[in-house]
Amino acid sequence: MATESRDAEQYFADLYRLAIADDLTLEEKIDRAIAVGCERLGVENGVLSYTGDGDYEVVESTIGEGVYAPGGRSDLDTTWCRHVTESRESLGFADVSESAYADDVAREATGLACYIGAPVVVDNETYGTLCFSGDDPRETAFTETERRFVRLLARWVSYELERDRHHRELREQNERLDEFVGIVAHDLRNPISTVRGYADLALESAEGEQAEHLERIRRAAERMEGLVTDLLALARDGGGVGEREPVELTAVARDAWAFFESDDAELRLETDATVYANRSRLQQLFENAFRNAVEHGGPSVTVTVRDVDGGFAIEDDGPGLPAEIARTLFTSGSERTERIGLGLSIIERVVGGHEWDATVRSDDGGTVLEFVGVERVPAG
Repeated sequence: MATESRDAEQYFADLYRLAIADDLTLEEKIDRAIAVGCERLGVENGVLSYTGDGDYEVVESTIGEGVYAPGGRSDLDTTWCRHVTESRESLGFADVSESAYADDVAREATGLACYIGAPVVVDNETYGTLCFSGDDPRETAFTETERRFVRLLARWVSYELERDRHHRELREQNERLDEFVGIVAHDLRNPISTVRGYADLALESAEGEQAEHLERIRRAAERMEGLVTDLLALARDGGGVGEREPVELTAVARDAWAFFESDDAELRLETDATVYANRSRLQQLFENAFRNAVEHGGPSVTVTVRDVDGGFAIEDDGPGLPAEIARTLFTSGSERTERIGLGLSIIERVVGGHEWDATVRSDDGGTVLEFVGVERVPAG
């Protein structure tokens, strides 16, 4: 009993060393798992098979030649592993002649006298088997500790294969997204350049109110070009905001407000702070906050940008956010509402990219968005 306990400790120490070996490639991890299994079980053969196509295909193996060498294929129905894939249960015997499988077709087809194997399952589908075997009978029966060791080893291989599959799928998805965004950005830039070019041309001879309208069109086209650039950066770099620089809050707020100002709506600036931020992404934050205030607060809404301890706030006197949105904005988890919308989601991404913290207070007297953890540029 003491011997089996010591064996168990050693087996699971082997598993632990495998689990923390993050510097190895997937192939190296599997090779090491097979080598550890062969050494601990005292058998010469270790094989990882793939059976998803209905055949028995060898993925990795200690066998150097023949159908059980890496890349070899054979009829699954003539292997011991078919019992494992059919039942999704482990199978093991030290001497086939003294087991219930003495007359099994696999005995003659494989020439193996001892065998132990366990299923490899990836994304809840049978991938294949991890098995260990020998041409000669083993002197002692496989212990329960050894059987459990093989099952856990197969589960670990399953996890590594599943993780590798997900990483490859994610890389492929990101490559498709990058290609898609590049195409969209290219197709958007052409008409935006046309709008900007004609606006510049018309401004050469325009005067008065017409010139003011054309200038707003030109600025809008210029801003759209910046947003397309941000779209590409966001798709390629994730949630990061890129390079930061000193930005005057009043200047970026005025630029953002220029797209929403009307005769009745009012912007109040109660800050003289300069902060370190990505200017374009910060303008996105202001634009989306202002859009939300103007669209839901009515044409006479007043929006205030003011200082708070450690950052700044954007406040409006509109009717407030719906309770479920105010409760879950700037949070994550199962309770998060799907009604937050794109504009507020963009604000969340900009906040996260800058590594700021944000809170919201909202009732029928208005909404206050506070952003803290904002690094300020010292005055003077």
